[in-house]
Amino acid sequence: MANKWRTSVTDSAWVYVKYSINPSEVSSETLIRKITGIDKSKLYTIITSLRAVKTVEDPYADNQKYEGTWTVKSVEPLPDESGNTAGSASLIEVLSKGSYPYANPDNVTVARSRAYPLEQNENAWMYYERFKKEETKRWHNMTYTGIVDSQVFDGIRQIMTATEFTDFVTEGNDKRLSVYYSRRYLYVIVKGDGTYTPWFVGMGGQGDLAAGKYWIPSGITYSANDDWHLAGWTEVENPIIRECYYDRQEDGTYNLYRSLETTSDTAIMRVRALQYAGMVLVQGLPILDDTVITLKGFLDVDEIIYKNARFRIGSDTYRVLSNQTCTEVAGESVGQVTLDVSPSVTQATEDLADASENQTQVFWDAL
Repeated sequence: MANKWRTSVTDSAWVYVKYSINPSEVSSETLIRKITGIDKSKLYTIITSLRAVKTVEDPYADNQKYEGTWTVKSVEPLPDESGNTAGSASLIEVLSKGSYPYANPDNVTVARSRAYPLEQNENAWMYYERFKKEETKRWHNMTYTGIVDSQVFDGIRQIMTATEFTDFVTEGNDKRLSVYYSRRYLYVIVKGDGTYTPWFVGMGGQGDLAAGKYWIPSGITYSANDDWHLAGWTEVENPIIRECYYDRQEDGTYNLYRSLETTSDTAIMRVRALQYAGMVLVQGLPILDDTVITLKGFLDVDEIIYKNARFRIGSDTYRVLSNQTCTEVAGESVGQVTLDVSPSVTQATEDLADASENQTQVFWDAL
């Protein structure tokens, strides 16, 4: 009598168990399917054949096709001890959507991102602020063949000049006619060197990338010459690749990571909320042994300078003897004040003011 149990695996034999996906996380799409009623005497042979299968194209479950390439995450055999299939075995297969030989938009997620201001101090009350951003991208379900491909890992881990990049993509067998080959360069960073680069032809007039600036491809397009090219370039401000690495997952796939730091070229002037803030200068020419000094340049036009506040002119430190209120300098929107000070004006202070009239800077100890 013929054996009623299955001795092979066919598409129509798989039944649906579970499907899950997080729409905001492209790496989370998972299909779990099952085959029941497998002949135990053939189980190891079937497992051996399934073990060699790393990816599945258009897998079926309940005769429903799930399109695309899926990575085999696990295959687990289980005995059936009850019901109509008692005495046979089952196979549960977990599939994850995607299998990628290179980094591309289909398998990328942002693993970490942070941004913060970078200060360039000018003086106590004013500084320049530039914008710094650090972002780590992760490319999941990558194959070992793709990871060890120098065109993939070497292309993403370094910054090349336009000339170096042209030589890089045309090494060996040039496959630029393929859209798939072109997509592997979507995350390279290129520094323009003012040279003509044929691989950039047909990219919106950017055959020559501006020298001294950094660029990253914005996409690919099919050109009039019947081949594929990078569609255009987006400028990247002062990029630094902090790290680039890959690690192996339990299912044999790889995750590729790159942490990229960028710093804006544009600097914005900021003012600190400090008392007596401003580019305060000695106004006029103080006289040796005098006990008053006029100062100009306070941001607050009616600032009150309090008794016992201290300021430095060169190597001399002066103490304010009484409260004084600034008055606005007409047409300049800054405050000016004449202060009673101790000690009296020194020779060093007079010499500094004489050498740089109305340009000798004052540094406050009480900010």
